[in-house]
Amino acid sequence: MDPIAAALAPLHRVAVPATYAFAIVVIFGEFFVLRALQKRVSVRGGVTSLASGGLSFGLLFLADRALFGGLYAWSHAHRFATLGTSWPVWLGAFVVYDLMFYVAHRAGHEVRALWCFHAVHHTADEMRLSSAVRGSALDFIYLPWFFVWIPLLGVHPLMLLTVEAFSRMWGIATHVSPHLVGRLGPLDGLLVTPSVHRVHHGRDVDYLDRNYGEVLLLWDRLFGTWQRETHAPTYGVTTPIDANGLVAIQVGFWQGLARDLARAPDWRSRARYLFDAPGYAHDGPDHRVRVIQAQSGGGSSSP
Repeated sequence: MDPIAAALAPLHRVAVPATYAFAIVVIFGEFFVLRALQKRVSVRGGVTSLASGGLSFGLLFLADRALFGGLYAWSHAHRFATLGTSWPVWLGAFVVYDLMFYVAHRAGHEVRALWCFHAVHHTADEMRLSSAVRGSALDFIYLPWFFVWIPLLGVHPLMLLTVEAFSRMWGIATHVSPHLVGRLGPLDGLLVTPSVHRVHHGRDVDYLDRNYGEVLLLWDRLFGTWQRETHAPTYGVTTPIDANGLVAIQVGFWQGLARDLARAPDWRSRARYLFDAPGYAHDGPDHRVRVIQAQSGGGSSSP
């Protein structure tokens, strides 16, 4: 083992299991607290989220072992520089990771084929910590590709995976129930807080396709996708679906895409159904987010 890997391995061995342990503890802890407070909690919805999370993260883990671990290693073997483990390198690794999370997340909303993966996460009709792990069983097909190139910069794969693990803990925490955490003042303008992420999960017109970041709000501010929480969101997706049906949320969006591809009159329309934003239609009303926001006058970023 090279010296950098030897230095990083102990922290990495702790960080990854800690992420899963953290998720389990806070999800069940929140459930019992909400029940004690006599707040509405969907048991079926929670079970569906946990089952989806098991599929998503379990298959991501296997894909990392079978393929992406090797791609991370290949990228690092062909790195442009050797950066070491100093704190500026950690900071740089985190910033690059957080930026790529924003890019992957935004692509998952604005490309129909990728939305079919990511939409599963948005099907929960309540905001609580179990919703954080609701994901597609097929996430392993597309998500890692946004990150496997980062070791080319000289960031060691173990450092990158450790950064990802701790960032995920933050991402999980931002799904906490609004009954437990409200707005956090100035932090809501600097970081992705529960208030910021509640907006992202809202299906209200002014909240659609906003607040893509995981930890830093910098990217949303920089690229014009930040929206302050101005009213309580209505959670879920804009297309009808059984939000608590495991099979329905895993396959329903793909079925819709398949139907649209089958009725498309030509290859240009098929390409647009795949790669344009969700809501494109070759023969009907345009329900892409930017169109309906322009029509309603909503969706402008907060100053």
